[in-house]
Amino acid sequence: MASSWISRASDPADTLSCTPAIQPEELESLRYRGWRGGWITPHRAFVRQRVRPWEVISGLALVIGFCTAWLMLLNQAGRMWAAIFNFWARQMALPNHVVMVQQHWAGIHFGLPYLNVRAGAADPITFWVIAGVTLLAGVGSFFISRELLPWTYLLRFLVIIQGVTLIYFAFAAATFPHDLSGYTVSMMMFSAVLIGLVPLIFGFTFYIFDFTFLRKLALTAMTMAHLALFAPLQYALHVYLLHQSILYMSVLYFAFGPFLNVLVFISFYSWGMSWKASRRAEA
Repeated sequence: MASSWISRASDPADTLSCTPAIQPEELESLRYRGWRGGWITPHRAFVRQRVRPWEVISGLALVIGFCTAWLMLLNQAGRMWAAIFNFWARQMALPNHVVMVQQHWAGIHFGLPYLNVRAGAADPITFWVIAGVTLLAGVGSFFISRELLPWTYLLRFLVIIQGVTLIYFAFAAATFPHDLSGYTVSMMMFSAVLIGLVPLIFGFTFYIFDFTFLRKLALTAMTMAHLALFAPLQYALHVYLLHQSILYMSVLYFAFGPFLNVLVFISFYSWGMSWKASRRAEA
């Protein structure tokens, strides 16, 4: 019985002969299929995007239109920012004396506001309280779970900035060159420039992709409007904190100043790039 054909293992060659042959074209197409059988599209970094003449014309029109509109609205934007500063100064019990600093850009006249508030002094009590909190934060960063490693690095970054600031004020506080009014005007100027650059940056990084004209227009308008409303709220909070102590200025500038505005811009751009394009680029 052991030598009978029933007990013999099947020949692998016989098994393979029963399997239908796969054509080379079918085998090649499997490289572009996911494990569920779906088509794997190439990443945008590895595709060739054909920019059509209409996309160039429409993108150029959006850049010129939005940049011109922003320049024309700068004076109204400055007044709106002044009104927002005035409102939040009352809410935060700060002197609500808003001063407008006149600016001139290529024949365009507008004003940028700041609150006529003095920054808080770096008195010994505030200095040692901030130093103690900074030290505790630095030591505590070594006990944070590795699952939260990005937050650990962010916390240490803030600790380093605040630590350097404390060392500076401990030895050279009298030479600190910045005041609260100049800081506020500089930050509002940066915000005005960044908002004006949004259409130009989108022109090179977003308009070249095959999104509809309305989506390009909507993303640009939302980004500029958001930044225009975010900036006065952001720096009104800065004024309130710096009114307590000027020791916060370095952290506010490096972590929650222009860097935060740029992150807002990048967030809108990333959201727009996640939208579905109207046609597929070629690999």
